[in-house]
Amino acid sequence: MKKSTTIIIMISLVTLVVICVIGNIITVADKVAQLSPWLGYAFYAVLLLLTAAFIVWPTLRIIFTPELEPSGEMMSDEDRENADSLVKKSAQNVFVLTTVSQNGALDIFTCLSMNISMINRLVEFRGKRPSLGQILMLYAAVASSSVLIASADEALDDINLSELLGMSGINVTGVILKSMTNGMLNALVTMRVGMTALRYLELGSLEFNRNKPSIRKEIRRKAMSRMPAVVAMGIKNGILGIRNIF
Repeated sequence: MKKSTTIIIMISLVTLVVICVIGNIITVADKVAQLSPWLGYAFYAVLLLLTAAFIVWPTLRIIFTPELEPSGEMMSDEDRENADSLVKKSAQNVFVLTTVSQNGALDIFTCLSMNISMINRLVEFRGKRPSLGQILMLYAAVASSSVLIASADEALDDINLSELLGMSGINVTGVILKSMTNGMLNALVTMRVGMTALRYLELGSLEFNRNKPSIRKEIRRKAMSRMPAVVAMGIKNGILGIRNIF
């Protein structure tokens, strides 16, 4: 696939995600405004502030960071360990927040903001950023995956998982299973995005693109193998274990 075609597809995905998020925001805002027009204005004001603080500002900081040389620059073992720890903590926090959340639009915003924050912190840690094309692909991966997960989560609302699993007397079981699945999928996306960003920041655009299929396969395998530990720590820490989210 040509690079220009890939960029067009990524831009189209991001556009679709933005439209989806805006639609959800307008729906929520309309419900709030029915209580009071001033509450509606306050809702939009708070939303704009959160978007500026947790999406726009970190993105600008990433963009204005010097780009890594195409040939890359290998990390020391200590730096790689610290970066891996940052990615794991981000995945744990995403797991906890999207597990307890019962709102698709909120999950999308949470995943976008927390993944952008993670990328920003990795870039700060490294002192360099991936190419703009690579950043766009990371954003598109987070956004499109979050929308798909949120859509699947809403579709499951019409399915009684407790009855499906032969637990008709315990309705709460279905809710817990659905929430846990949602949290795990979002955490997996965060883990893969973080690991991909690290490979970009270490290998550079030339080496990464040269070995893209094998690198992506390796990232998928490692992300899946680390998920049990991420989920276990997320459950153990719970809401009180959310630290340094942004």
